[in-house]
Amino acid sequence: MTFDVKIHKLIDNGLPLKATATVTMDGDYAVHNVRVIKTDKGTFMGMPFESYKDKDGNEKRKDVFHPITSEARKAMEDAVIAAYEAKVSEQA
Repeated sequence: MTFDVKIHKLIDNGLPLKATATVTMDGDYAVHNVRVIKTDKGTFMGMPFESYKDKDGNEKRKDVFHPITSEARKAMEDAVIAAYEAKVSEQA
């Protein structure tokens, strides 16, 4: 599977969210609102999600898209982080 990643926005506000992106898979499917998150534990990819309240009124989040296998997630995450790093280098 091939991933084409477009970084839409770089975010530099001191918070963990660093960028948002769209990932196109094999030129057939697009996933919007993929997030690049950077913490003390490293840089990783966050999936798009929807928020809702459970029966007790607690806010919950549910991914609306996610890779099924760890291999697919790693391949997608590697592509997203590489695109993010290239965009950051471009801006410097």
